[in-house]
Amino acid sequence: MIAASNLKTAIDLLLSALFIGIATYVFFFAGATDQNARRDLVLYASLTGAYGVWRLIRVLLAKKNQEENV
Repeated sequence: MIAASNLKTAIDLLLSALFIGIATYVFFFAGATDQNARRDLVLYASLTGAYGVWRLIRVLLAKKNQEENV
């Protein structure tokens, strides 16, 4: 039971880091020739990064609740 919980937490942390990493890459390194396309890329990067941060917050809150219930 504990191993499955730790595996789920590790996978969730990895996914969170991937979303934040992809957002960072798109935001800083993906260049667009058109100004409208660049604005769209920044918007998508912001949304992707926000989702990654939200996943990270959920993981941390779930871990905190799990520790309190022990």
